[in-house]
Amino acid sequence: MTLTTGIIADDLTGGMLVAASLVGQGIPCDVVLDPAVVDEGPQPATVIAGRFRFLPRDEAVLWFRQALAALEGQGARHLFYKYCATFDSTDDGAIGPCADALLEATGAPQLGFCPAFPPRGVTVYQGHIFLRQQLLSQSDKRFDPITPMPDPDLVAVLQRQSAHPVGLVPHQILSEGAEATRTHLAALAEEGVRHVLFDAVDEADVATCAAVTETWRAMTGGDTLAEILPAMQVLARHAPPTATVPDGHTVVIAGSCAGATHGQLAAFEAHHPVLRVDLGRVAENLGEAVDEATSFASARLGDGPVAVSIAATPERVSEIQASLGVRAAQDVGEAFCGTVAARLMASGVRRFIVAGGETSGAVARACGAERLQVMPDPRIPGGIAVERSAAPMAYYFKAGKMGGESIFLDLLEIFEDRRS
Repeated sequence: MTLTTGIIADDLTGGMLVAASLVGQGIPCDVVLDPAVVDEGPQPATVIAGRFRFLPRDEAVLWFRQALAALEGQGARHLFYKYCATFDSTDDGAIGPCADALLEATGAPQLGFCPAFPPRGVTVYQGHIFLRQQLLSQSDKRFDPITPMPDPDLVAVLQRQSAHPVGLVPHQILSEGAEATRTHLAALAEEGVRHVLFDAVDEADVATCAAVTETWRAMTGGDTLAEILPAMQVLARHAPPTATVPDGHTVVIAGSCAGATHGQLAAFEAHHPVLRVDLGRVAENLGEAVDEATSFASARLGDGPVAVSIAATPERVSEIQASLGVRAAQDVGEAFCGTVAARLMASGVRRFIVAGGETSGAVARACGAERLQVMPDPRIPGGIAVERSAAPMAYYFKAGKMGGESIFLDLLEIFEDRRS
């Protein structure tokens, strides 16, 4: 098969969601974690999932350019930069600089941004982002430990990150249809606007955005737009994947501090053991904390699944960040979760359920995952990932806020249903 559409996702969980959606539509789409393996069996669509959302700007752009070069090297005719629907990025963030690199690489006159995800309550109106009925800046997202969002004006946020002028296609124009939208885009182009943010208060707005950018070489946005882009719709449909989940023990590793993850751990703990490790203690002695966690899990896996968690309250996260610094606290958490996963994999664990975007990336890297086949399931958001290798691992990577309270328990059943 020939690669037609290349997608660059700024974290693993986001990349998995897009790939699962496409596979569910019958479009073969693997997730690769290293740009160097894109050429090992290209499919009509391929997602390269990085961890550059929170990297320093120069490092993020370097990684993005490497992924872009790999996709273009395989002949990708359409390119899509996927970031979180809530536009997770501070003023020092990488969305703008990576978009600038995409604009430069393609030579496109304009690049569009459509982060909204109306089915999940994320909408954009007059350039301002909302989470259900609240401006994002008035929601819990304002207190995100890594990417707080005090400013809901995405035009202003993006303009502070980008070297190019940023303009808006408002809902009023989108509601008039594709021709009115194209006329507005042309007017913005005459004013020198290179980056264009699209309002999206509902799926009709997203559909209009997709229609007017049908011939654009590149676009950016969230999951909803990626699912309906015309470039995806022309790809041939195929039978769903037949991969199975390997036999073996299952471990939950939770690095997310989101409220949803806390509730999911509580539901899991009603049936299976959970070890909660304080991140401050991990920072004091990483090796000792890893030994404790692996010993706890190894001693109990014979009786069934277990969980290891560094999830903390917002207050405790703030204390640790104040002591260590935001980046150092994040690095310690990722090092702990990744090392625990690698140790447990070496001892025979074949299945991981991972909560947290950065935690997911850390676990996948530590376990040596490079290319993942995605299997969507109607019982869960996204899909299960099975490694394309002689000794495959199975994973479920979950964004912190994603999923219902019983998702960890549901996944145990799904793993068994799909086991080899």
